[in-house]
This record gives sequence, structure tokens and C-alpha cells, in this order.
Amino acid sequence: MENEPSIQLQPATDLWMAKHSGPHTRELVALFGSNVLPTAFESSTPKEKVIAALRKRNPGFEIS
Repeated sequence: MENEPSIQLQPATDLWMAKHSGPHTRELVALFGSNVLPTAFESSTPKEKVIAALRKRNPGFEIS
């Protein structure tokens, strides 16, 4: 749902990418030109580990 903040992880060649949705999305697009941003995690990092780290840093977000 658009009003609930969420981050959907997508694997990429080198890093995990984070697709952001929710009320903060407009600000991200204004700042970075996209709502899909690279994470600090290499794509070889297990998805579960990335999700756990992002949940700690983004309380209130649905992360998948």
C-alpha cells in the first residue's frame, strides 16, 4: 500500500537494490532521481541478513 513505508529488495549485479514505496518516496525521487537505490550490501550477502540489517535501520518499514 502506498501510504505504508516499505522497502523491497532486488538483487543486482554487485549490490542489493532497495525499491522504496510510501510517503517518503517523493522526497527520495527529488533527491536522487529514483526510488530504487543501492544498499551497502554486496549481492552475495544472504537476503535474510540484508533484511535484518535494514529493519534495524528503518523501524516502521515493511521490508521484503
